[in-house]
Order: sequence, then C-alpha cells, then structure tokens
Amino acid sequence: MKFLKKIINKLRNFHITKIIEEKIISYIAWFIIQVVSRTVRIKRVNYENIKKIKNKIYAFFHGEQFLLIFAHRHSDIVIMTSLSRDGELQTKILSKFGYDIVRGSTGKKGASSGTLALIEKIKSGKSSAITVDGPHGPGFKVKPGIIFLAQKTARPIIPVRVYITKRIQLKNWDRYTIPLPWSKSYIVYGNPVYVEPTEDLKKKTEELENILKNLDFISVFK
Repeated sequence: MKFLKKIINKLRNFHITKIIEEKIISYIAWFIIQVVSRTVRIKRVNYENIKKIKNKIYAFFHGEQFLLIFAHRHSDIVIMTSLSRDGELQTKILSKFGYDIVRGSTGKKGASSGTLALIEKIKSGKSSAITVDGPHGPGFKVKPGIIFLAQKTARPIIPVRVYITKRIQLKNWDRYTIPLPWSKSYIVYGNPVYVEPTEDLKKKTEELENILKNLDFISVFK
C-alpha cells in the first residue's frame, strides 16, 4: 500500500498528470456551477440601469462569485487570474463560461504585465470583473488595485453584492457561499463609482469598501 502511494505521489509531480487533473476538475466545477445555478431563482436589483453603461468594472467580494460567474457568462467580460496553479484551474473554469482571461498576480512581474493587459482590454471596450478582496484576503477588505484600474481607464466601478436565501457558507477566509438548489437569490448592483485622476487611492478604496458593505439587501424584500 505504501509503495502504491509513493507511485501516485510521483505521478502527481509530472506536468502531464497536473494538466489532466486540471481539465477534469475544471469540467466538474463548470458542471456543478451550471446545474446548481440553473435551479436558482435569480433576481437582479438595479441591473436595468447598470447594463446601459458600457465597459464597466464590476466590484465584488471573493466569496460571492459562484452565482456571478453564471449570471454574467458570455458577456464580453475580462478577468485577471493569478499565475499560480490555482489560477490555471480558475482560467480553465472561467473560459468555459465565455470570459476573456488575462494572467497576472500580486507579485511585481505579474502585477505589472497583468494590470497593463487588463487596462488595454478595458480601453478597447470590454467590461471587467474584480474580486476586491482576492485572491487571498483578508476577506471583505477592499484592495486598492481596482481603484487604480478605474483611475487609469476612466471607467466606472459597479459595486455588486449577492444574497442567497438557502446556502452553504464555508468557514474559510472569504466565507465562500454556495447556493442550494431551488433557492432564491438577489444580485444587487450599486450605483456607479467614478475615480477622478487626482483622487487619493487610499480614501477612494475606503469609500468603495464602505459602499460594498452597506449595499442594502433588506430593501429588496420591501
């Protein structure tokens, strides 16, 4: 048994094995998101006003992305994924939903190349979607990258929150939320946030965080 485990562990180190694993896992993830999301009754709040705005930058928390991936599929949206193995898996999953992918990271080389490519894509007319507290947290804490992006492209940030009536919420850093089949969901879109060329990035980051945390879910029930 120990000998078999050693062989399996050695196989896992081969590049070809990793590629096969990623393909299988990405198809499983794609299938689960598709099947579960199609059973959920999704109501979009304030979306009619937001969809009129061309090439916008959606801002949302990492743990609320499950339904958003499905809801915004094949919408000409560009997303940046990390250069890590997790980023490679995420790229394969998102590509199946029709997202345009730019590879980058929070490291110096990845950040510069990835961010520049993302800026060019937005300037060319695409919308973008950013997990403001990703990829590793801390959860529900907005990082300044999205403010920098909005400032350089002169495009508005659209704050987005998701509320799901029946869900599984994981006990990890982002409180990742998975809807249960046949639950009801509200995707709430806030009003556009513009970043002027002279505005302070830190203050604007704090402002966006406050807006996201206070997007009112209670009002959708009234």
